[in-house]
Amino acid sequence: MTPRTLAIPLVPMFMIAIAACGGTTSEVQTDPKIDQYQIVQIAVLPFSVEPPSIGQERGYAAPAPPVSAADTVRDIFYRKLKNRDGISVIPSYVVQDAMPTGSGTPLTMAQIKSIGGKLGAGAVLVGKVGVYKERAGSKIGLDRPQDAAEVGFVVELIRVKDGIPVWTGQYYEHQRPANQDLSGLLERGPRYLTVEQLAESAADHVLRKFPLGTPSQQPESSKSAGQ
Repeated sequence: MTPRTLAIPLVPMFMIAIAACGGTTSEVQTDPKIDQYQIVQIAVLPFSVEPPSIGQERGYAAPAPPVSAADTVRDIFYRKLKNRDGISVIPSYVVQDAMPTGSGTPLTMAQIKSIGGKLGAGAVLVGKVGVYKERAGSKIGLDRPQDAAEVGFVVELIRVKDGIPVWTGQYYEHQRPANQDLSGLLERGPRYLTVEQLAESAADHVLRKFPLGTPSQQPESSKSAGQ
């Protein structure tokens, strides 16, 4: 039988702690004046996927994300922002109705400001997905470490009045085995996530430093739970 990379830790905990470093990139930036802007109403606009890089085209990097990844990651952020107290998130169907006929993504800044103004939003959230690779294997084991899910994106909260980004979140992760990632083990348990579950976790990470509203105490439902 071919050895499999297991999510379950197989080494003592003190050795896991030594190995738990690197592998994930996360950065959040917030405009120091954001409290002065009094933003309450937010619209989450359609996300886009980055065009393939040279590495993706030549096959030595994670494959370019499918177009559907933009909608999936956008819906994750919409749901999580909607679950925050202190802000109002415009319903998706209202946003869709305000989109220009036949428009594609990514949107221009002029379009972003126009749509936000039409919706009466103080700010709009836009995003790009650069990496979105599905897990190849089960939640308890993979044939190779590189078969784990991988996700990367950039999201921006843009003030409608002047088009200035007031908050930016960037995240990239290729999930590592639990014996190399103590924080991931403690947060997610000893399992390999699907790419959608990893995107959920990634969104949670960047939204921990989201400056508007506060997380609701109401439990958040997730269609990807238990996979």
